[in-house]
Amino acid sequence: MGTRILKALMGLALVPFCAGFTWQLGTTLVSVTYRPDLPYYFIAGGIAYLAMHVLFRKPILTYVVGHELTHALFAVLFGGSVKSFQAGERGGRVTITKSNFIITLAPYFFPLYTFVAIVLHRLAVVFHIQGALGWLVFLAGATFGFHVILTLQFLRIDQNDIKEQGAIFSYPLIYLFNVVFCALLIYILLAENMSYLIFLAGGIMKSMDMIYSAFHALFDMIWSRL
Repeated sequence: MGTRILKALMGLALVPFCAGFTWQLGTTLVSVTYRPDLPYYFIAGGIAYLAMHVLFRKPILTYVVGHELTHALFAVLFGGSVKSFQAGERGGRVTITKSNFIITLAPYFFPLYTFVAIVLHRLAVVFHIQGALGWLVFLAGATFGFHVILTLQFLRIDQNDIKEQGAIFSYPLIYLFNVVFCALLIYILLAENMSYLIFLAGGIMKSMDMIYSAFHALFDMIWSRL
């Protein structure tokens, strides 16, 4: 019980960081210089997936496989191992030897297929395969759209991962990490003059400013009533 209360408090503490990093992402979007044409490829990829999602059968199995693979990947990264793996359109299950809140929530904020597209993009850059760059950015846009749309769809259903960690903690964390990953996409694929460290520092500073302003307003309200 105490752990759930602590996580709920941590979730509430993350809310100003969600706002601060969203503000910083918006600032970044309008301030960076973009590489020629690549943002259009990324947007086109997102629109292409949206159209496919609306017009054709939803790729549920593909999402579930990626979801369970992400659990497995993060378990291995944290020193665990995978004992079994199952995935189907009705859901999946992976048995792992280690678990924590990052492993549990990773599929909701780490778009595995987009990460694969980024790796392929970096390989194309290293080996100077210039003709592939636009199409890999298109793939990144499509897979990120896939991640966002299907994650939102699955979060509308009761998820054991969310129940395990608590909704008040899980939703702000998932949102914040998705914003941070979105900025990483811009930095790696689209921007010419962006510093990712400056983005992170700016997000932290804006979040702290919001926390300070909230406490200052609360103090003024209490003081005025004394």
